[in-house]
Amino acid sequence: MSTSDDLPDYPLNSDLVKRLKAALDAKDEEGVRSVICAEVRPVDAVIELANDDWMKDPAAQLPPGMLLGDLDHLKPLMDQFFQDANVVFEINRGEMEWQVKSPATFGLSGSRCAQALLEHGASVQLAGGAGRDTPLHVAAQRGLDEHARLYLGHGARVDARNGRGETALSAACGAALRPDEHARCLRLCALLLRRGAAADARDEDERSPLHKACGHARHGLARLLLRHGADASALDYGGASPLARVLQTAACAPEDAPQRTVQALLNHGSPTVWPDAFAKVLKTCAPSPAVVEVLFNSYPQLRVSESWREVIPEEVFQMHKPFYQSLLALAHTPRCLQHLCRCALRKLFGKKCFDLIPLLPLPKSLQNYLLLEPEGVLH
Repeated sequence: MSTSDDLPDYPLNSDLVKRLKAALDAKDEEGVRSVICAEVRPVDAVIELANDDWMKDPAAQLPPGMLLGDLDHLKPLMDQFFQDANVVFEINRGEMEWQVKSPATFGLSGSRCAQALLEHGASVQLAGGAGRDTPLHVAAQRGLDEHARLYLGHGARVDARNGRGETALSAACGAALRPDEHARCLRLCALLLRRGAAADARDEDERSPLHKACGHARHGLARLLLRHGADASALDYGGASPLARVLQTAACAPEDAPQRTVQALLNHGSPTVWPDAFAKVLKTCAPSPAVVEVLFNSYPQLRVSESWREVIPEEVFQMHKPFYQSLLALAHTPRCLQHLCRCALRKLFGKKCFDLIPLLPLPKSLQNYLLLEPEGVLH
């Protein structure tokens, strides 16, 4: 592998690259395999196929049986050059793709390839690329729980930091994943926490994993972190709490049920929003009335202003008319006694609401009420 991030081992104008590109253009699978297996050294060499993408020309059509991503062809190469192996794996099962995380980063299909490379001496500790990510960071960013388990089993440091000061847990919580990847990411984060990952590890911006999970309104992940001791009142360098992060996201991600994240935070002791700032929250979160309801119910009494009607867009008001009518109706009346009793119990339990309220000898509906379950109207 090149010792400089600026110099590939085989530059674009080299004879090897010219022959390799010619074989790729001709779809000559044997020619491609011959060049790579017989001439490329070491195994993690950087081959510049295009000036804007060192690892693989995006237009290059790689034949399915080619060396890259094919374990059967990879093993002989590893046997020959195993002492130079130093790779990061990033894959989706059944796919063959290259990831340009660093000059020594390969995209291979399935954890079997990762296992083979590790057996031949690949390091799970070395950080690479501009972000200085370790293999565990890369697996965490993609929600690859099987790879994370493999790397941890080979001694990966669970709280190693990358160039942005992130641990693998922090990187996983901050990753923008598709909905169908959330369960896999949750398993990965649970694995990291079981292996000793710090739930409150801060990055260079003083953001915790909880800040990042809340920034994506990932309520399952937020609850997992809170159960492992994450601080619901932590502030980042900008003075934002995890609650502030989810409130900023609420209107953009209604399908993620952001009120669940708000509930989880408040039930684990998160301070609520400063009363004078509630109108700003209402303006931002009006399209998510359940968020407004959960937050509003965290105050024993909050003075409602008739001017709040002006910050609610007309189409939003009409869409959620019963709720917003019930909110504005409280401008001239105190909250009901049942709500005041709820607030008194919640104050008594403090950060333990989530743990203690389910233990009370009360019907499930009343327990949910104490835990701020939204009902669609305010009383």
